[in-house]
Amino acid sequence: MKPLHGIFATLMLGLAGTASLAAPGRSADACYVRTEASAAEGTASAAAASHLGLRRKTEQLFEVDISVSGPGDANCAVSGVARLRGEPGAEVLGLVIRPDPSRKTGRSGTLCQVFVQLTPAAVELRTTRSSCQAQSLCEGRIELNGQRFEHDAKLPAGSPGPCFSK
Repeated sequence: MKPLHGIFATLMLGLAGTASLAAPGRSADACYVRTEASAAEGTASAAAASHLGLRRKTEQLFEVDISVSGPGDANCAVSGVARLRGEPGAEVLGLVIRPDPSRKTGRSGTLCQVFVQLTPAAVELRTTRSSCQAQSLCEGRIELNGQRFEHDAKLPAGSPGPCFSK
């Protein structure tokens, strides 16, 4: 059984069975969008959007596009190619975040990694916290570790959305 036959691929594709996962040309795109409420000083709440985009490249590789909004117009955007890891039913996508070569500080011996995992309730983000802090991921303004995108935040296939809009 291939790793793609687990819960990660099944939930991401929204398919009832796993037999069609190996079908050539089968898309595995998903875009999750949530609205962040933030109170601006002296005004009503303003809304900012966060998103998580997943796009299958090969059986083991996925493009990941993450943008999380926070207080004070803070935004953390990371993207890249993640590798599928783990056993069927417990898969995660692992995305290595390389340090900004123009920065002279914030380097450690271990690279920052962002993991994307499907759970029964949501898609959750985890990080290698100490490495990401040492690397100043998101300039320390937004914590990606623990961010969640509920399954009902997934846009229907073919819907326009912010994922991969760069």
